Amino acid sequence: MAKHQSKQHSQPQVSSTETKVAENSFQKQLQELLNQKKYRQALEEIKKNQRLHPNIEFTPPESEIWLLRGQQEFQKQDFKQAEKSFARALEFGLVGEVHYWQAKCLLELKQLDAALKLLRNAFEAGTLPKDYSISYLKLLFLKGDTATVEQLIQEQSKRFSANQLHWVRGVLALKNGQPETALTSFQKIKRAVTDGDLPIAWIVYTQQVIGNWDAAASLLGLKSLSYGQPKYLEHPILERLAIFQHGRTEQKPFQFINSRTTVDKNSQQALAILRMLQLIDQGNHHDAAHLLLKMERRSPRFPELESLRPLLLTLAGQQALNQGEPSCAELFWQPLLTEQPFNPQLAINLLEVFDANDHDQERSRLLTRFLKWLEQEAKRNPQEWPAQRLKLTQAHLHCWMADAYIAIDRDRAALGSVQQAERICPTSPEVRGRKGLIEAGGENYDEAIALLTQALENGCRYGEVYQTLLHCWKKLDNKQAFNEARRKFGKHFGDLNLEPEVETLPWIDALSTLSYPLFSRFVETEDPTDPPIRACQIFVNAVQSPPNSGGRVSLDQKAAAQVWDNLLQRLAGEEQISVLQAIALSIQLFAKREKGIAALISQYQQKLINLSIEYPEARVANLIILAVKENGSKKLEIPVRSYLDTMPQPGNAVANIQLQARRFGEIKTLVPFLDEALRREPQNPLLLLARATTYHVDHPNYEQLKQQGFELARRLQDAKALQAFREEQAFVNDRETQSAMPDADEFDNLDMSDMNDLLEGMIKKLFGNKMSPAEFERMLPELKKMMLNNMPDFSDDDDEDEEDEEDGIDLDFIFRNSSPSKKRKGRKKAGFQELL
Repeated sequence: MAKHQSKQHSQPQVSSTETKVAENSFQKQLQELLNQKKYRQALEEIKKNQRLHPNIEFTPPESEIWLLRGQQEFQKQDFKQAEKSFARALEFGLVGEVHYWQAKCLLELKQLDAALKLLRNAFEAGTLPKDYSISYLKLLFLKGDTATVEQLIQEQSKRFSANQLHWVRGVLALKNGQPETALTSFQKIKRAVTDGDLPIAWIVYTQQVIGNWDAAASLLGLKSLSYGQPKYLEHPILERLAIFQHGRTEQKPFQFINSRTTVDKNSQQALAILRMLQLIDQGNHHDAAHLLLKMERRSPRFPELESLRPLLLTLAGQQALNQGEPSCAELFWQPLLTEQPFNPQLAINLLEVFDANDHDQERSRLLTRFLKWLEQEAKRNPQEWPAQRLKLTQAHLHCWMADAYIAIDRDRAALGSVQQAERICPTSPEVRGRKGLIEAGGENYDEAIALLTQALENGCRYGEVYQTLLHCWKKLDNKQAFNEARRKFGKHFGDLNLEPEVETLPWIDALSTLSYPLFSRFVETEDPTDPPIRACQIFVNAVQSPPNSGGRVSLDQKAAAQVWDNLLQRLAGEEQISVLQAIALSIQLFAKREKGIAALISQYQQKLINLSIEYPEARVANLIILAVKENGSKKLEIPVRSYLDTMPQPGNAVANIQLQARRFGEIKTLVPFLDEALRREPQNPLLLLARATTYHVDHPNYEQLKQQGFELARRLQDAKALQAFREEQAFVNDRETQSAMPDADEFDNLDMSDMNDLLEGMIKKLFGNKMSPAEFERMLPELKKMMLNNMPDFSDDDDEDEEDEEDGIDLDFIFRNSSPSKKRKGRKKAGFQELL
């Protein structure tokens, strides 16, 4: 019995020892798990050890581990699980910091009321430490309950630290419209009032509210680039404030935010949206749409993007098309057809874009969808689609389908579409046009002409119909009917009347030779009753010496002036303008710089200035003389600007001066005015041509600018600009021919024995650098023959000498350009919109 009692007394001692050993082992294990931030496993181990040893002790307490676990889950944005972990910490009696984190969690879960109740209860119970009391006030601000905030800081100010009170008073001042008072309060804050708060951010924001942008820029690091990264890149809040300042002041950061300098995706997106909005404000919808397509489609922070998307993409597509970028227009417009209800006008525009991009498969798919929409729409709204309108529209779409099928080499399907269109509406202009193309392909020209003419008269605007009608008249060698068709229908297809002849006045041709020997020979044979020519002849008659090494001659100024003045006295005011211009330019271009010459030129310029009061064209004539006469732009500044300020289209006005002046030398004096106009009108074809002429014709910029302007003029069908391009090309051709011509003296006493050498020299200058030596030698006899027989005009050879087509219906010819190697672009779609 004593033995048994001894055993009973020793049992508690053993149990206590085992518990102590278990505590030491578990504490070590627990600490390792905490060091590895394995909080879930740590809590599981606590639960397991407490079952074996109910009185086991360990640190930190379980409540703090639940707090750590909740914070870890919060960082992983698992807010629901974090909220449960913080609730467990509260259950275990933890107060203070856990209230702060629990409230943050509830805010992320959109439970502001629950968060406010939690902190209110803790604050009123006195369990919310002073360091976290500000969190309660912040939630009251979020709720909009500023009255309670004001009451608390007045009645219980001791529950808050000095920093917290400064912050609260600053925010209250901002809400009351007193930013200067707020700034004073924020500047007193010595440290953050809550975790992650940034005192400097409040100062920056308040400076921005006041409008002290320079002060805010200095705080953000936008004023000067210091070593290391700028201040605004140190925190996401400062990034957003910098972006805001950039948006309001366009004060660009030195270092834009990117993935290497920030992890704040919201800031990146805000910056991109800001840039997009700036582009929209500048009217640059094209680049703005590219930015939009790179952004997240449905942004939770910027839901307005979704409502902006359709309008921006629509405008951007049209702008891209106007800028000659159909691939971008397709990129912008195509998503709209799937994202929105079917839009027939958008579909029409996209069909044109598909055609321009050679995406003919897409074109046929869209037309199939279009036809289905039309069928459904006619059933839904029969009052909007009476039978005749419906049939015309369906026939038109089937004809477009035929065009698309031909483009992808589905000839039978194309013919089937035309037949389907004919069954629906045989009187449709589009159907008659396609049938006319079929007849022309079969060389039934009389039948084709009748159908094609009817189609065009009734509103068909398919370019192939017009081109094929002209082709038929050519085949029948009926030039009168050919010209009549152009006059009647050409305006609908950019073929503005008959090709205008490029005509230049004889006195301008003479002066533009820039060679006195050629000039003098030219004017000698011209009509002396033409006043400007007579003025040039007077100059030649008053010449006292042969040309010097610079090509200039000595002029009897007194004799010439007397005859010129007699000529001018016989002319009316308006007739004097060209004469005065011819006098001044002939002196400027060919007279030696002797005493009195400059005054003589100025004398006739002054007469032009006097005439300009009544005749505005006299002002232009004087500006042309100035552009030729002066060596720099400075002396032109006042007269040119005063003239352009009075013109409704100053860009075209300065371009016209340059294009006229360029005939009398390499004119660069107008370059500053042309560049300034081009900055305002970068898509003005006349300005692009004028700027091209400031370069030598062999300079790459000449051809680049000229080609860019010509493509614009052709796309816009700008008749005046196109004529200017024709005149420029004719002038360049004349110059090239003139450069190949031998000196005028070589033609004197020329006999046939010298003709061969003369022709070879001319041909070599004209064609020698355009072909290989072997090819030149092979072509030389034929070229000589052509020059001796006055080379004919080959401008229409491509149209006249087409190869005979095979018998039968040539569908490729019908629906494409008559040249099978190149598909015709720029087909007009007018007509179908009227049906819709």
